[in-house]
Amino acid sequence: MKRRHIAALIFAVVVACAASIPAIAQTTTTSTVKAKSVGPRMKLDTFKGDVIRMSTDSIQVRDPKDTYIVRTFTFSTNLRNKLQKLIDQGGYQSGDHVTIKYDHNTNTAEEIHGKASKAF
Repeated sequence: MKRRHIAALIFAVVVACAASIPAIAQTTTTSTVKAKSVGPRMKLDTFKGDVIRMSTDSIQVRDPKDTYIVRTFTFSTNLRNKLQKLIDQGGYQSGDHVTIKYDHNTNTAEEIHGKASKAF
């Protein structure tokens, strides 16, 4: 019977010591370091071509090397806000040369570069 009491006492001491060890180990004297979270970067592909038609939501562009290749790109919300002034002035006209950077998964244009001709 005495052995059970000694075993229980040893077990209680071990549990009490084990509970206090993590509290001691977590004590720090330095400031916390915050990691900057970086989301996944979007891979942008490039397409150079001649404008066929442009609306407030999308642009159709033809490849100058192969006239059978016609691509339609929708505008991202950021790009649409940037292009609003250009769209109000008539936008890109048929035949304008543009370079479009787009998300290769969704065909959503993120950037458009090129000189817009005057609207008719």
